[in-house]
Amino acid sequence: MKIFKVRKKFNKIEFSEYNNKEKGGKKRSSLLTSFDRMEYSIVSDNSKEALFQICDTILSGKAVLANFDKLDPEDANDMLNFISGVVYATEGKIFKIDEKIFLFGRKEEFEDGSLYQYVEDTK
Repeated sequence: MKIFKVRKKFNKIEFSEYNNKEKGGKKRSSLLTSFDRMEYSIVSDNSKEALFQICDTILSGKAVLANFDKLDPEDANDMLNFISGVVYATEGKIFKIDEKIFLFGRKEEFEDGSLYQYVEDTK
């Protein structure tokens, strides 16, 4: 019994098609998209622990939606600079969702298209 139909439209990758592709000789069995695995973070202090927590989450293979509303602009910029370096090192991407809300992820997290769809839906 199939849950999702595989449809190709405008050369977009459908989620069910992505999950069935082989990678490194192993077939993907997970039905979770990168959007489903994404972690949300409300950054309330500019501590190193909070900064490293976000970076560790990105490096572990999950996208992070971070809200910097509770920080003053200078502290938020310092944290963004550091996180940007981590994202750059992993060939990832950063999207500004709102004035102080950002989406961070490695290149691999954007492959299934679910995070791109989220960014489009928030515009």
